[in-house]
Amino acid sequence: MQLYSSSPSPFGRKVKITAHLTGLYEQLEVVTIDGNDPESTQINPNPLHKIPALALESGELIVDSKVICEYLIQASGRTEILPDDHRVYHLSRAAIADGMTEAALLMVYERRFREPSQINTDWLHRQNQKVLGGLQWWTDNITPVQSTPTLDQICFTGLFRFSVLRRMENAIY
Repeated sequence: MQLYSSSPSPFGRKVKITAHLTGLYEQLEVVTIDGNDPESTQINPNPLHKIPALALESGELIVDSKVICEYLIQASGRTEILPDDHRVYHLSRAAIADGMTEAALLMVYERRFREPSQINTDWLHRQNQKVLGGLQWWTDNITPVQSTPTLDQICFTGLFRFSVLRRMENAIY
């Protein structure tokens, strides 16, 4: 299996953590994609050029970090990471963590790829409110990690490994 990803990607990190927990990481060949390098993005088999993407030996392509994680969980039989009897619960919690991550990334990209005169501080503020709202929700709804973390806990961890939180204030103002 080939995992197309980037080291700083929190979504790629979520897949790699899941691969480690499922025991499938050693079966992955990680292909590093530099999203800022047009030549690098051309080797990504995802037609949208988004990462992560997982190419299976069969030729099948799996895209979107949550779908890749589900594939790894099912392929390994490690269903305690996403228990069937609480699947919707954990996927909903994972969606909140992913939404926070997306909002944080959008804030970084707004500053990185726009001229200072084009930066929309109202839009940045709205993204920041999504992150802060999600943090408050997680604070109010924290669950203990058992012997193996669940997918929602893996997603939440991916956000904090992504060091955007300490830069958020600079991105807003």
